Amino acid sequence: MTKGGGIMTLGQRSYVIKAPAIVFINQLEPKTWQPEGEQDGYYCRFTENLFEMHRHSREELLHHPLFQTGANPVLSLTEQQRDYMLQLFGHLLKENKDCNPYRQEAILIYLQLLLLEAKRIGAPEVIPHRSLTTAQLLAERFTDTLEKQFPITSELEQIQLKTAGDFAQVLNVHPNHLNATVKRVTGRTTSEHIRQRMLLEARLLLLHTDWPIAAIAHSLGFEEPANFSHFFKSQTGHTPHTFRML
Repeated sequence: MTKGGGIMTLGQRSYVIKAPAIVFINQLEPKTWQPEGEQDGYYCRFTENLFEMHRHSREELLHHPLFQTGANPVLSLTEQQRDYMLQLFGHLLKENKDCNPYRQEAILIYLQLLLLEAKRIGAPEVIPHRSLTTAQLLAERFTDTLEKQFPITSELEQIQLKTAGDFAQVLNVHPNHLNATVKRVTGRTTSEHIRQRMLLEARLLLLHTDWPIAAIAHSLGFEEPANFSHFFKSQTGHTPHTFRML
């Protein structure tokens, strides 16, 4: 919501909402809306079927804290958070309208970023309501540390943590313990998490910047552009140059 406000009732709970804000609504939950003032904003409707080809993404969606029973579905936004959300909705609208190659994959990427940003914004409210095990806390510390390296906004930036060992050192645990814990909690190893997040950032930089591929490789921590090209092709089936031209 970018303008106006109102009172939303979800089930037996009522929320006073004032722009800028973002609201997460379960389609099966009874709801009412009493608008106040001129209204404007965006909406995005989707089901878990969108994620069916990406098993891990689907599992993350189903366990997203803002979709859990009892979570506060209304998040007030700062101007900076609002502007970032507007960018994501703009990208979603463009991809939904255009018939470009990899359209659905691009939509999924931007939706994941939107959900991730909302998870960050809602973290102070969500965390106190959850009782996390020691393993879950460590896994969450790992994923939070990983995400804090992104997004990359300048060619001069470079991620500092590239391997499971790097993260283990920062988190002050043994690499084997970190890997086993993250695998048990999330279903993926630390290396898989790192690889997938770097791949996501690589796609975004290739699609939405004109940076040289060598600069993108450097930002993502690759010593040689050839190593980055090999990594990208092994994950997507395309070289970075080919992917950018699609």
